[in-house]
Amino acid sequence: MDSSMNYLLYWAAYLLAALVFYVIFWKITKTGRPVLFSYLLRGLMLALIITPWYSNSQNEQFAPALMVVTLDAITIGPSEAIRALVLLILSLILAFIVSLILYFKNRIKYK
Repeated sequence: MDSSMNYLLYWAAYLLAALVFYVIFWKITKTGRPVLFSYLLRGLMLALIITPWYSNSQNEQFAPALMVVTLDAITIGPSEAIRALVLLILSLILAFIVSLILYFKNRIKYK
């Protein structure tokens, strides 16, 4: 097996595990009616899990941004962890905005 096939297998395993975790998280935060806190938690969790970023500056392969931030902070230093942290924060802001829009849309439909 070549490295590109391994790369795809690693991503498939990660996405499958993320899907299982997210379904469990969804069931835990499920309520009978639209609750803003549930929408925000779900959106932020999805953005945190799924956001990709380059695994290193010389490579074109992606890795989960949360893992890149953590491993760069541990191995290289906090100054290098910022490169993925910026994208992760932007992703969380976008998830926050989308969650708010979905909440208000569903709240109107629920009434």
